[in-house]
Amino acid sequence: MKSTSKTTTDPQAGSQHRSRRPIHILLSEGSSLSARQTITALGKLGYVLDVCDPHPLFISRFSRFVRRSFRCPAAGTDPLGYLEFMLDHLSQHHYDVLLPVHEQAFLFAKVRERLPAGIQLALAPFDSFLQVQGKAAFVRLMDQLSLPQPPTHIVRARTELDVLDDLPSYLKTDFSTAGQGVWRVTSKSELMHLALTLEQQGLLSETHPIIVQREAAGRLCQAQAVFAQGQLLAAHCTQTCGVSVGGGHAARMGVDHPAVREHLLTLGQALEWHGPLSLDYFFEETTGTPSYLECNPRLVEPMNATLSGINLADLTVRVALGELEASTPPQHSEPGVRSHSLLAILLGLADQGASRWKLVQTLAENLLGQGIFAKSREDLTPVHLDPPSLIPLTVVTGQLLLHPRRAHRIATSAVTSYSLTVAAVEIIMALNGK
Repeated sequence: MKSTSKTTTDPQAGSQHRSRRPIHILLSEGSSLSARQTITALGKLGYVLDVCDPHPLFISRFSRFVRRSFRCPAAGTDPLGYLEFMLDHLSQHHYDVLLPVHEQAFLFAKVRERLPAGIQLALAPFDSFLQVQGKAAFVRLMDQLSLPQPPTHIVRARTELDVLDDLPSYLKTDFSTAGQGVWRVTSKSELMHLALTLEQQGLLSETHPIIVQREAAGRLCQAQAVFAQGQLLAAHCTQTCGVSVGGGHAARMGVDHPAVREHLLTLGQALEWHGPLSLDYFFEETTGTPSYLECNPRLVEPMNATLSGINLADLTVRVALGELEASTPPQHSEPGVRSHSLLAILLGLADQGASRWKLVQTLAENLLGQGIFAKSREDLTPVHLDPPSLIPLTVVTGQLLLHPRRAHRIATSAVTSYSLTVAAVEIIMALNGK
């Protein structure tokens, strides 16, 4: 493994930001938690940020760091309309960098040559995306690279599910995000019922495989990284301390997992990856062994890394601008920093059936810095730094206190604004990239 430096982001970065002209960035969406955290990470460095999103009141709109917002079609349900809008918008407005915050990265990798001249991106080749965008392709890649993962089967027919008895396991559709299309099954009867449902919905076929993955031991973790031409620039690992709707990482603590950094080096070089990438995994403390679950070929909720000394969002922009060379020694962060998203935690509790009293207790713990909030910093709605972020936090909290069962609807509404459906993936695959 190449030597790594346990330091903060390039110390010359601050002076570079102060001395150069303002950099104008367009974010591909603003509804995801990743987008909201990216805006905080970049906004405080002085970048000029605009955002496109299909929802009129998306969470990132309520930020002092957002200059302008623009309404666009939803990439997940109308990828062609979204692409047409973005091409037109980029040709009429000046931007230095297009930052695909979420799954729109897959679309832009496919049509990169159609983007206006002068627009910079940190994006890997589309062929590399094909190896990690879908869960089945990622399983095969892990096998090829001999990287650890739970016992996994790729099935294409109900008869293949009928003979499975390795439970508990997770069943996953090939393309899904934010916990959508993932089910945990603990018994044969649950498996048979789900298999019938998947078959009836057309989600289990030769062209639409289901990934069956045995439940792994250890703690749920995530690795986040930025690459330049296949070389690792920076890595940050976190352990999940609290989850939101769909199993999202609502509270995190930075951890030091050298084996994961080794595997990131292997993965980045094999894919010739360029830009951000993250891995979800279980980590077995007694053996120091990770077990990889899935890959997100994009920037994922970068604020814990930022608070830990490595601004992955900034590094992604600088890779796009060509300011960082592939020979830059890779960095990794100091472990131990805790962060949380109060809004995501409340949504997760309500979705799990928590009472109003439990939600009130959680709010009190947050105010007092107790429980999951002890020695932890807010990473999604940092009101002290970005006062307008209080608005969505207050509105969603009020809705949950009045109607806790609305949690799933609130979360799903946001996810549909940015996630790619199976149909959208198929449309993108069929696009002419030129």
